[in-house]
Amino acid sequence: MEHVRVSYLRKVWDKNDWLYEGQHGIRPEYSCEIQVITVCRDIADCLDNGDKVDAIISDFSKTVDLVPHGRLLTEFANSGVDSRVVLWSGFL
Repeated sequence: MEHVRVSYLRKVWDKNDWLYEGQHGIRPEYSCEIQVITVCRDIADCLDNGDKVDAIISDFSKTVDLVPHGRLLTEFANSGVDSRVVLWSGFL
């Protein structure tokens, strides 16, 4: 069921141009692993060019758990997700 839900959300958000072009993790061919590889490659390129690199790494994996569920549901509804899916999604 998780796959069905994520596929639907991705389709709605792609249609409404809601996802940032650099968003990884939910978009096809833009996995979290590819994001890590891209960042490592960018850092390596900078170092090869003699540039300095500053980096801040944040782990947002549990962020959804910290957001009040009412607010999260409101954001989902505002993003174009069908209200029936929001209610069915299991966040309640």
